[in-house]
Amino acid sequence: MKRRKAIGRILLTGGATAAALGGYEWFSLTKKPDIAYLLTNRDLLAALAETIIPGTAIPGAREAGVVAFMIPLLTECTEPKTLNVFIAGLQSLEAYTASRYKQGFIQCTDSEKSEILRYFEEGAQPLNRVLGRAKEKFLGGKFFHTLKQYTVEAYCISEKGATRALRYIPVPGRYDACIPLEPSQTAWATN
Repeated sequence: MKRRKAIGRILLTGGATAAALGGYEWFSLTKKPDIAYLLTNRDLLAALAETIIPGTAIPGAREAGVVAFMIPLLTECTEPKTLNVFIAGLQSLEAYTASRYKQGFIQCTDSEKSEILRYFEEGAQPLNRVLGRAKEKFLGGKFFHTLKQYTVEAYCISEKGATRALRYIPVPGRYDACIPLEPSQTAWATN
């Protein structure tokens, strides 16, 4: 066999492999999301949300009921690519926890849960901001970013989060441009 033919076949094989892998990744992102898997893991979502916003003197994410808001937000308002990435992230989180700690995320201690989420947060950081934004635009949002964003949104919208963790006035009075904060005052829940 001549050298040109061998190099041509190697390049052709490499190109076909890259195209096949890219096609498989695109298929896995655009397929119909596995909503049943998401619905059966409500307790895992609650534990993840409670790790992000733990209960202290103010109610945590679990007590505020953020999962009841997150599930419809994920199933009805999230684009399929981001939802597929989110479900794949939940599955990889379970696999990582099982391989590292030999138990499920829910059974881990608080410090182990924080360490697991820190691992996934570091993995969600893009190497380059521009390439990270482009990748997120075409391949869907990162698992940890979606989890954190939806947890905080659900918590701030919940009654307990808006009234006990934030300062909430249902019908604000007059507009004051600059108001001094009291020493132990929480952030405002309304704009």
